[in-house]
Amino acid sequence: MKIVVTGGAGFIGSSIVDRLILNGEEVLVLDNLSTGRIEYLNQYAEFENVDIDSSNLKNIFLKFQPEAIIHCAAQISVKDSESDPIFDAKNNIISGLNLLKIAIDSNVRQILYLGTGGALYGEPKYLPCDEIHPINPISPYGLSKWTLERYMDLILPEPILKKVLRLGNVYGPRQDHTGASGVVAIFLSKMFLNNVVEIYGDGEQVRDFIFISDVVDAVEIALKSTSSFTVNISSGVGASVNEIFKILCTQTLYKDSPQFKSKISGDINRIILSNDKAKSYLDWAPKISLEEGLNKTSEWFKNNFSK
Repeated sequence: MKIVVTGGAGFIGSSIVDRLILNGEEVLVLDNLSTGRIEYLNQYAEFENVDIDSSNLKNIFLKFQPEAIIHCAAQISVKDSESDPIFDAKNNIISGLNLLKIAIDSNVRQILYLGTGGALYGEPKYLPCDEIHPINPISPYGLSKWTLERYMDLILPEPILKKVLRLGNVYGPRQDHTGASGVVAIFLSKMFLNNVVEIYGDGEQVRDFIFISDVVDAVEIALKSTSSFTVNISSGVGASVNEIFKILCTQTLYKDSPQFKSKISGDINRIILSNDKAKSYLDWAPKISLEEGLNKTSEWFKNNFSK
């Protein structure tokens, strides 16, 4: 299959590309390298250094003739979306709309969109949140990711399969430690430098952490489906930020106490996602426990971390 992966030099995108190449797929990566890294690009994938809203995108698609798109490229920080909602909307909505329009014109057969589960449902009315839980994002990031979901429903013609994976808090090797999101990577970078770890709020915020290889497994299975769907991809288990800190302290032998700072606006207190639909519909289930995933991530950072 010929597949375009947007954001294919980033943490999640590059991990997906590696699996696709391993499976013998023909892959074109689109990435402007604003957050993606050239060293994460798979050598067997084609690559275009381009913005998703570029006017040249149509010509790129005409030349490559993809059958599928995996849309990973996004502005992913709640904190940054609060400080600059226009930038967030341009990246997550306007660029996404350009991609959808070109997909329609290029006769793409399916679009697999990596949405958000963690920022979509707002403060939950019940836990774990399933896919029919009311949508109520409380940050521009959650809103922009949801908006593109709705545009997919509204403007993509019926022959194009629309597949949405609403992800929990993804972590693992290659996660960016320099941004405002990605608590595991940020904590590890501070720990290996023996710097103070900052925790926003009281640290009792609960998140549903899902290891990167489990996400890649879900993408691999989802690509083979012959119908449209929306599912949560999650561990189905909650863990607090303080718990993550304590586990990583044990694994890295970090001894210092964290510094607690003011809570980030738009950050929810508690989210756990039901993965029952993904289990039944895709025959997928997470394989990596939290402690195992954190250990794998810690080992990767120990061997690959650079300032």
